[in-house]
Amino acid sequence: MFDWLKTKRRERALASHSIPDDEWTSALHELPFLDHYDDTALARLRELTTLFLVEKNIVTGAEDGAHALEVTPHMRVLIAVQACLLILGRGDTVMAAMRDFEGWDNVVVHPGDFPRSYDYEDEAGVVHQLDEPIAGESWYNGPVLLSWPAVEAGYDETGMALVIHEFAHKIDMLDGEVDGLPPLAGAARKVFAEAQQAAYDDFCRRVDADEDTAIDPYAAEHIDEFFAVSCEVFFAEPELLREEYPAYYEQLQSWFRVDPIAGRLIAG
Repeated sequence: MFDWLKTKRRERALASHSIPDDEWTSALHELPFLDHYDDTALARLRELTTLFLVEKNIVTGAEDGAHALEVTPHMRVLIAVQACLLILGRGDTVMAAMRDFEGWDNVVVHPGDFPRSYDYEDEAGVVHQLDEPIAGESWYNGPVLLSWPAVEAGYDETGMALVIHEFAHKIDMLDGEVDGLPPLAGAARKVFAEAQQAAYDDFCRRVDADEDTAIDPYAAEHIDEFFAVSCEVFFAEPELLREEYPAYYEQLQSWFRVDPIAGRLIAG
């Protein structure tokens, strides 16, 4: 009964809420890696974006009125479009695809990088607290935090697709583990993990050898960051990932059910 009611609410939301054409066109214009997507994929992406905007709160993270950030409709659409790329091919319907983003409510947009505090223990057993500025963070069953300047700069300028990166972490967390793997089981999980581990090991070796890699070396930090960065590249520069790690690329394509090079959905 609950699923039926949720589906009905989403059907009403699609019927009563629409993204203005100019806002939709403007957002796509800022995301040139979507230029070649076919009409079917873009229509589904627009529906997912609509539901995302209805169901999620995209709010300012500025607490100081002197540095307040106004989250405009354009900003909300731009963020939602990129988030929904992660679920574009998931599920047989847009209603089913939205299940990957259930269990949390908020996207918090900051006017710049924001501090993250964490503790670590040194070799002598002394615990230290560090504060470092970060551009994004995803919390398990909690919000996604984003620095607007990092979002606005875009992949072409920075080589970083921050929204895709942070929502890739959300996909990673779906099974309750932060291990760089989407929620797969059995043989499918084994095949994905083997392809990913081989790619990760090779990438770490190259970074350790001070090789100038085309993929952001931050991906070598941990397997979960490798997954998030590779998702950025998968959607924003897919030819690069296919060339670097074809077996892993195929596993991502199978999971997301999207061919980002051809710009089309893959039938499940």
